[in-house]
Amino acid sequence: MEKVTLEDYVLTNINLKGYFTIRLTDNKEYIVYKGKNGKDYIVKDNKEIPLSKEVKNIHLGEVRVYQNEGI
Repeated sequence: MEKVTLEDYVLTNINLKGYFTIRLTDNKEYIVYKGKNGKDYIVKDNKEIPLSKEVKNIHLGEVRVYQNEGI
């Protein structure tokens, strides 16, 4: 997996510690990190995997909903 694409993405969630995560088709959730270069990424199998532009936009939209409307 070079990037997390729409085919891999299932949903955005927030875990009990307050971190925003994404669930992938492997049915696991991964914390989304902000990279130094402005790219969002997850860590899977000890590798940094960036989010595609489409997944990043969907994730950011869902984060805004959580922040504006609460849980």
